[in-house]
This record gives sequence, C-alpha cells and structure tokens, in this order.
Amino acid sequence: MKWSKLALFGAALAAVLVASTAATAAQPDISRHAFQDHYVDNTTCRGIPIDTHLDAHITITVFSATRVQVHQRLVYGASANGKSFTDNESFTEFANPQTGVTRFSGSVVSIQVPHWGNVLLDAGTLTIDFTTDPWTVLHSGGPHQLFFEGYGGLCAYLSS
Repeated sequence: MKWSKLALFGAALAAVLVASTAATAAQPDISRHAFQDHYVDNTTCRGIPIDTHLDAHITITVFSATRVQVHQRLVYGASANGKSFTDNESFTEFANPQTGVTRFSGSVVSIQVPHWGNVLLDAGTLTIDFTTDPWTVLHSGGPHQLFFEGYGGLCAYLSS
C-alpha cells in the first residue's frame, strides 16, 4: 500500500543484517516487535486515496551470521471509494546476510473481497538474490501477482 512490497522486503532484509551481529553460536537471539499504524496511501493506486490501518507483529530470530529468520504477521484494513478490504499477510523470510540470498515463504499478500474473490495474491515461495541490480529471482513457486504484476487487480477493484 503506502510502501511497495519490494521496499518492505528490503527493509526487512536490512533489519536482518543489523540483527545478525548479535547472534551467538549457543542459542538464537530472538526479538519481537509489534506496532500499529494508520495512514492514507496515495501511491498504490494513482488517484485513489486508500485509508489504511496496519496491525503488525514481527519476530526476528538470529541463529548465526549466515542464518536469520524473520516472521511477519501483518493485517491491513483499508477502504477507498466506498469499498473496503483486508490484506492478511503471514510469511517467513529465511536469510543468509553474508550471501544476500533470502527465501520468502507463506502469504506475502492475500486480499480477498466477499462476492468478488481474490483481488491480489502473492503466496508460496520466492527466493531472491539482493546483491544484484536489479535483484535476481532464483526461484518462484506459487502465484506471485504482486511481485511480478503489481497492484493492478487491487486498483481495478477499487475503481469499479
């Protein structure tokens, strides 16, 4: 929504890199974060302001300098043009900060609307090498509408 998913991926990876310095070989370093946010998204669908509420829960587990896991549970409630929707996201990142390769597994975006169906779904697994420019997709399993196609389905729904 206000953020692009790619930016979210990058921000989460940055958090992983920062957190990885605190890991010990004996036991993992676990940190949990919860926050809420409310904002109007003016960038996802051009010309359609989306009133957005976010409830987020993130757990970062650092096993070693080469093995970090970030679990994100994000629920977005949003409305625009008299329509509302919920985006339920629950996914885990498995990162190797030294190589820059991260695998995402789970439901990164899941927007379903009653009597409309799936508006946008990005789920399954996606492995990305963040050291290349542009990033290199090493593996893609499952539907990844947002990652490969953008917000078109959501914007079509909101403008219908």
